[in-house]
Amino acid sequence: GGSSLLPCPPEGFTLADEQGLNAALLASGAPISSMNAVRKQFSKIKGGRLAAAAYPAPVLSLVLSDIPGDDLAQVASGPTLPDQRGAAEALAAIDNYRLDLPKRMRDSIATAQAPLPDDPIFKGHDARLIGSARLSLEAAAQRASALGIPAMILSDAIEGEAADIARMHAAMAREIALRDRPFCKPLLLLSGGETTVTLKGNGRGGRNTEFLLALAIALDGMAGVYGFAADTDGIDGSESNAGAFIGPDTLVRLYKLGLQPRASLANNDAFSAFEALGELFSPGPTGTNVNDFRALLIV
Repeated sequence: GGSSLLPCPPEGFTLADEQGLNAALLASGAPISSMNAVRKQFSKIKGGRLAAAAYPAPVLSLVLSDIPGDDLAQVASGPTLPDQRGAAEALAAIDNYRLDLPKRMRDSIATAQAPLPDDPIFKGHDARLIGSARLSLEAAAQRASALGIPAMILSDAIEGEAADIARMHAAMAREIALRDRPFCKPLLLLSGGETTVTLKGNGRGGRNTEFLLALAIALDGMAGVYGFAADTDGIDGSESNAGAFIGPDTLVRLYKLGLQPRASLANNDAFSAFEALGELFSPGPTGTNVNDFRALLIV
């Protein structure tokens, strides 16, 4: 994403330092808003500092949002927009998610001074949202309706642990499949946002494959429920896939291959499970990023 593509560490630090901070953030389970709060304070370009470098030239920002709720100042850690929260939020995130950072890095974050909203460098600045999870989900719902499949968007801003969000989706899918409530089947259930994974194992996978493996376990072979989840930038975590697919036979097929789904999930190794099934979704880099895309078809 934009935060990774615009590295510029503070004076006295190296790119390796910024990469180390980013790796710690990604492994912490922190939501994207908290990660970007920290990133803003450890940069010479994020948190409005790119706009400061461009001043007095006017700046027009065309924003593709991967932030739940579409707070434009959070997208890509806000290089051209003012930081309204400051170092206090960054330090709170470091403490809340128990990031073990070198003292000099923490001190740098604590004393960082990003441009404030009333700074004259932002006068005449214009920022426009040109793509988001909401628009992506609405387009999918319209396409489904055109194919004769009713669609319902749960939310475009769901955050939380991927496995917890999966269990919530499974509960809703089960209620629809068995009791036709709160919606009647057939139905395409859509959601977006950005889940997180707090790493506990040493397996392979990203938040969308973790979501799907947890979803398959929670559904436990329920007939008539099929799932898809993917990161819209084409890369789920650090692997080559964007996401994967599940169906009623996912668990049975894993067992036949000698794999234990719950053990794979505990080891954060969802990628290996779906690789063995041949159910990975691998479109390659898409050139865009509007968060996670999740779809459950209930028939």
